[in-house]
Amino acid sequence: MSNSTTAIDISIIVVACSVRELIEECFSAVKNSLDHLNKQVIYVDNGSTDDTVAMVRANFPDTLIIESPTNLGFIRANNLGYPKATGKYVLMLNSDAFVGPNTLQESYDFLEQHSEAGVLGCRLIVRDGTMQPSARYFPTPWNIFLTQLGLINHRLSWLRGVDNLERDHTQIFECDWVPGCYLFVRKHIVDELAFFLREDFFMYFDDADLCLRIKRKDWKVYYYPNDVIHLGGVNSAKLTEITEKGKQTEKYNLESEMIYFRQNYHVGYVLADFFFILVVALLRSVKKILKLKADPPFRKIWGRVALAYHILVNTHLGKKPIH
Repeated sequence: MSNSTTAIDISIIVVACSVRELIEECFSAVKNSLDHLNKQVIYVDNGSTDDTVAMVRANFPDTLIIESPTNLGFIRANNLGYPKATGKYVLMLNSDAFVGPNTLQESYDFLEQHSEAGVLGCRLIVRDGTMQPSARYFPTPWNIFLTQLGLINHRLSWLRGVDNLERDHTQIFECDWVPGCYLFVRKHIVDELAFFLREDFFMYFDDADLCLRIKRKDWKVYYYPNDVIHLGGVNSAKLTEITEKGKQTEKYNLESEMIYFRQNYHVGYVLADFFFILVVALLRSVKKILKLKADPPFRKIWGRVALAYHILVNTHLGKKPIH
């Protein structure tokens, strides 16, 4: 993929653990890309036990492989790979995200032609063409609250949520942040920041945090209408199920949410976030008592409040991570 005699145009960082088939499809899509770019592919293996590394060595011999004996998580593994990146641009690419034939070239060309652009994301779709959230507003306690209650009105700025899927996604437009499953960034911008991804986050909010820090340096973040198949969103509807995986996901999300607000704003945002979590629980309880809506069981409604309180206390109001 890369030619050592010429400068690297894009360094692509992919992190995975025991998802051999996904990695093979992900790397094949990159290999089959109809671009004219000199690419460096960096694969950080998070302790796979399914011979993923052997497959990559055999089928994609130009890939730079970094092996971790244990699962470092997405963020720490990306930070392990980033120092090896030598490209003009860096692409964070999920193992379950598959680029189209022209995605890489068009992303590269756009940033080359728009000197004000620091970050670029693409249209994320599942295999059947259904679009996932691809261009997002920075999270606040208020818009997370609105999203949870479904009180969204995109015509009123104070009632918009985290996503705006009603916008015309066939057009290029500026946005607050783009998801980290396909996040194309100028490397020299990241090099000027104190760090790549904030390791205080165990999972989630790392992409919003990176885009926020870059925008605060007066760079712009753009959405570009080129399709990238992303499988991760298929399971998003299951995150509210009462399963161990669902509980873990909610725990990591709440922890990162509070740390994001404390690190980027102030403790008032953290307290407001917890206040709105409490309000949501109260409103859902009232609806349930009045039988206005078939909300989840009381134990789940108030279990989330208890979990949020536990995280609030143990992170010292979002000041330090638990995990």
